[in-house]
Order: sequence, then structure tokens, then C-alpha cells
Amino acid sequence: MSQEKLRGEVVVTWPVYDLTGPDTGAVLSDAGLTVRLAPKTGPRMVDDLIDLLGDAVAVIASTDPFTVDVFHARPKLEVIARTGVGVDTIDVGAATDAGVLIVTTPGANEETVADHTLALLLALVRRLPEHDASVRAGNWDRAGSLNPGDLFEATVGLVGSGTIGRAVIRRLQGFGCTILVADPGLDEPQEGTELVALDELLQRADAVSLHVPLLPQTRGMIGAAEFEMMRPTAVLINASRGHIVDEVALTAALRGGQIAAAGFDVFAAEPPIGSELLGLPNVLLTPHVGGLSHRAIAELTRRATSAVVDALRGGVPVGAVNPEARPRLPSSRQARNA
Repeated sequence: MSQEKLRGEVVVTWPVYDLTGPDTGAVLSDAGLTVRLAPKTGPRMVDDLIDLLGDAVAVIASTDPFTVDVFHARPKLEVIARTGVGVDTIDVGAATDAGVLIVTTPGANEETVADHTLALLLALVRRLPEHDASVRAGNWDRAGSLNPGDLFEATVGLVGSGTIGRAVIRRLQGFGCTILVADPGLDEPQEGTELVALDELLQRADAVSLHVPLLPQTRGMIGAAEFEMMRPTAVLINASRGHIVDEVALTAALRGGQIAAAGFDVFAAEPPIGSELLGLPNVLLTPHVGGLSHRAIAELTRRATSAVVDALRGGVPVGAVNPEARPRLPSSRQARNA
């Protein structure tokens, strides 16, 4: 039996979205919704977001700043579907108070982030960016000043071990690594790992990889004091959230030789225009693509699209962050009462 048509506009700020795809735009159109693309490709201010939302009932969102002002200004908004699992740019409490359901897409790209983490780690341990630059400059520096290290049997510390952290652990085990984990949420170590305090992890690890969400207690958790504990030969990987690391302290640590190198996919400001990290040769930077691949993008957008339709029909999709919010007036009810 066919379902009643929904009404309203869905704004898509996620940069990659197929308006006619059978699992994306066509799903929204078939449900009766209109779609407008407003891709976030750089910084976006709150006032900009308010302006572009208009009377939208749903958003398939990138890392847009959904503050309390946005919810007050756009009372027709019912659903925010995030392409990913991070909600640090959304005021969840304000959304709940406004009756706006927030949905994430768990399970869509965790393995992709784990791949990217290993790529950053291997590239830094083997000093690939420096060797590439050296060869391009006409040098042939074998066994010289750019002599690389080994990931095989290295000691790697993971700060946090949720779904992504566990995926990284599986990959590291293939390299015969000693794996340290600092995670206050764990009572027992996972098989093949050693559960330690953060201070001990920083002191022992040849490489440190961050896998924690951005929360008040994790903001700035890696700063000057933590860099002083790390080995001068250690590398730091961050594919979680930028604000977890004090970037000023990181720059000083890299310049001062407190750590050897850093690989960052996320930054306090994205893009990191004007950051001093851009001028350092021992830093490998990528544009927040850790969770992106052809497969992951297709899955992220499919799940976010499905969640919008499900939520607007009155359901609570998998990945709902604040199910207690439940939209005050689902679009399906508007259609019935029209």
C-alpha cells in the first residue's frame, strides 16, 4: 500500500549528493519532498545557515553550526540527518527543546576512518611526505637524514577505543604491534591490548592515535603537558576532532623536537587557513576525508536520506541521538490535515 506524500523542502549541505540517485534524491522526491543543494565547502556562520535553511523541514547536514539561534529562527525544521556520527557542531539540548530530531549514521564509515588512520601512521613512520619532497627536489637520500622507522612491532597507543578504535586495533595487530589503550570507559583490556592510564600511554608509545569524541572533558586534552611526556621520536595521529589537540602547543612541540611528526585529518578551524601547521615539513595534513571513500559516501548518504523520510513519517530511525525530541508536527501529519 502506498504511503501518503510528505510535504516540505530538504536542504542538503553535505557536499556530495546525487539529486537523482535511486538511494538518495529520488527517495526524497518519490516521498513528495523537494530537495535543494547548499554544499558546505568552507566555513559557515550561523547567520549564513539561518538564511539558507529557509522553510526547510529537514537537513542532510555536513558540519554546519546548528545553534540555539538556528532553532529559534527556523521553527519548521524537524530533522537533522548527519552524514557521520559527530554532533559537536549541533546544540543537541537546544534541538531537543525545539523538537528537532537529530539522526547520525553509525556503521557507515568507521572502517574507512580506520584505514585513513593507518595510512597517516604508515606515511609518517616511513617519512613518505619528506621523501617525496626530497626526490622532487632532485635528491636521492637513501639511509641518510630521512631514514624512516618501522611500524612492525612498534608500541602504539590509542586514546579511546570505540568502534573506530577497535577497527584500528585489528589493523595494528597485523603489524605485531604492542597496543596500549587509554579509555576510562573500559574496565578490562580488549584481547591483544594493554589498558593503561593516559600518562603511561604517552610516555611509552612510539605513536599515539586519538579516537575520542569532542566533549567538554576531551577538548584540549592533548596540550603542552602531554607533549612533554611523549617521546621525541613519537608521532601523533588525529582523525577524530580538531579541538581535542591544542594546536598552538602542537606547533611548539613539533618545532622544539618534543615529538617527531603529526598526521592530522581534523582541525580546530576547517579549513585551517593561516595555521602555522601548514608550514611545517614534519606534518601530514588531509582535509577531513578520513571517513570518506566511494563506498562510504554512498552509504552515508543512503542512510541519511532514509532517516529523513523515516523521521518525517513519524518514526525514530536507527542512529537517533535525541529520540525524546520527536518532531512536534511530523510532515506526514501535515499532509493528512491539509
